[in-house]
Amino acid sequence: MTDLYRDEPPAASGNTKLILTIAIVIALAATVIAWLWVNQQSSEPTQIELPKRVEVIEPEQPQPEDPMPQELPETVELEVAEEQVILPELAASTEDVLQQLKLAEQDTSVLTSSELIRDAVVFIDNLRNGLVVRDKAGVEGPRNAFRVLEQNGKLYIDPRSYDRYNTLVDWFVSLDTEVLVAMMERYRPLIAAALAEIGYLDTSPEQVLIEAIALLNGTPAVGTVVELTDDTVMYRFTDPALEALPAAQKQMLRLGPDNIRRVKLKLSAIQTAIAP
Repeated sequence: MTDLYRDEPPAASGNTKLILTIAIVIALAATVIAWLWVNQQSSEPTQIELPKRVEVIEPEQPQPEDPMPQELPETVELEVAEEQVILPELAASTEDVLQQLKLAEQDTSVLTSSELIRDAVVFIDNLRNGLVVRDKAGVEGPRNAFRVLEQNGKLYIDPRSYDRYNTLVDWFVSLDTEVLVAMMERYRPLIAAALAEIGYLDTSPEQVLIEAIALLNGTPAVGTVVELTDDTVMYRFTDPALEALPAAQKQMLRLGPDNIRRVKLKLSAIQTAIAP
């Protein structure tokens, strides 16, 4: 009966002892060899013989004799000459003015003057002095007749009379302010010549126009109902303050409140554009 609790192995025979001894020696030898190999690997890195370098000799490129150092080009400043405008004579300038306005897509259908620059200068000069020279206005006037209303023995401007000026005011406010300023600059020599013809040798076009605008914009505001007096020759304003106004401002009153407002806004825009 085998004892399962024995701590010592059973005794071995002589042959068995010899085989075990040889196995132990071989195992120890293998362990020593492995240990030495590992340490040799860590202390002496393996030398790897690289292939010999092959040099490729490229053919020499021909070099220019005595090469000059490359210099950066100097900055060249180009002066762009302003476009020279060739203007016609003052007396023959209307066609050129109309053509330029049309090129700028401005409506010229209401213009009637055969000497636009001369007439405009005379008309604006009179405006700044409070006068209206109708034959120099250069545009078509209203076609409908002036109308009045009678009520309780008094006369008033018929509000429908203000509508007579709608077409003209619509045209005026539709003009491009920048185009007007550009036209003024383009034809400055001819405008100056026209001013000289009426005695203003040293007066700038801007000064004349700004003074005319200031007078028109100084027109007082009134309501729609304006009383008149019929003196058999023409209608007059019953209000002495209105009747005492310069003719240019009284003409503004005949435009009616809405048209006056629109004209003043346009005049102010022009004034701002030409102000120094």
